Amino acid sequence: MLFLKECKKVIFSMTFVLYVVTVIAMYVTQFCHERPPVAAPRPGTGNYGATVREDPQLIMPAAVESLLGEYLSGSYPAYPIMFYKNVKLKENERLEMQAVLEELTGLSGEELDGFTGYQDAGYYSEGMDENGNPIVQFRETVLPAYSLPESLTYEHFCELMEQADRIIGGGSSYEVKNLANNFGRAPMTYEEALQEYESLMLPGELGKSYLRLHCDYMGIVLAVMPVFVAAALWQLDKRARMQSLIYTRKSSAVKIVGSRYLALVSCMTVPVLLTLAYTVYTVAGMYPQMHIAWGSGLGMALLWLLPDILVVSAVGARLTELFSPLLAIFLQCVWWFLALNRTELTGDVARFGLQVRHNSLSKITLWQSQWDNFVCNRLTMVILALFFVALATWLYERGRRGKGAWTDRLLYWGKSQNYGIRKAGKKVTDDGDI
Repeated sequence: MLFLKECKKVIFSMTFVLYVVTVIAMYVTQFCHERPPVAAPRPGTGNYGATVREDPQLIMPAAVESLLGEYLSGSYPAYPIMFYKNVKLKENERLEMQAVLEELTGLSGEELDGFTGYQDAGYYSEGMDENGNPIVQFRETVLPAYSLPESLTYEHFCELMEQADRIIGGGSSYEVKNLANNFGRAPMTYEEALQEYESLMLPGELGKSYLRLHCDYMGIVLAVMPVFVAAALWQLDKRARMQSLIYTRKSSAVKIVGSRYLALVSCMTVPVLLTLAYTVYTVAGMYPQMHIAWGSGLGMALLWLLPDILVVSAVGARLTELFSPLLAIFLQCVWWFLALNRTELTGDVARFGLQVRHNSLSKITLWQSQWDNFVCNRLTMVILALFFVALATWLYERGRRGKGAWTDRLLYWGKSQNYGIRKAGKKVTDDGDI
């Protein structure tokens, strides 16, 4: 009965309605749109997409050319906190970057600063034709002549790139972990495209690939929205002054906290399960002639998404109990924002972190190489959630014994001190000393 009462409170709250609307909106706008079935590549077309190669011979020239162009233009695009920033270096920083480029290009500082013919690649107007129409032509980048030193190793190159990123302030194209993605892209061959297609179309991989993409989008919203529902639910008792009633119930603290937390998680899981069911239905309709094995894919999806709901709900509930719902929401939003900002779009799975991303139907080998990190990450989130639930139970039990949380004692001490000061001030006034 207690569980059902808590479920009723969750379902009829405005924050839960907001949660459901947000989850559905994320699903419909980002994943559930018209998506054609994956087609086999055809030989001879010459266009099979791009792939990322961890090839120093490909990465080093492209990165140096980009950095040199930005140095000559005097501006460095970066995304230090997920938003675009056009960085202008101070004089001491410019000299540091100059030293980096001297090592990368073999040019002296005088040669770098004395070059005046820099031109960025792009379309430029060449005047007007006889009919009065503008003439636009594409021009290649114009840079001073240079060559990479033969003695430059890839390890030292990465050190210089790391130094360049630090000078810019972080979030640039020269972060070592992003070098391959930014400068290692190359056209995919037919053989590579065919191998990727065959790997994707295996019965056990096709459904899993679509569910990975599903979880990538849904994980973004589930890493933050549950905190609103949890904070609102835990705030109800404080707002209705029901704390003393809860403390005197015959039910154990484990039963009270467990029922509320289980109701919270269960209600928020239902919309997620419905979106998973619809994904299975739509993907099965896209490949009617193919038997898709969904078992391992659905297991992976639950392992991906449920820990997000568990940990965000638990953290939000505990911070609300100890402090306030606004602080709980604020801190969770900060955690979510930082995690999202530091996570790459595809194949970036840290052992410890809130966000998991793999925004691609393909790159199966990359995902498989991250599986151990994925399992470790999700289990860590579950353990963290259980820790906060255990803390909640302990705090409730202390409240029943008359030993409030340290925050309550601190507030009580502050009020008593203020009361003492006011009382002392009143006494002085009555005595006529003031």
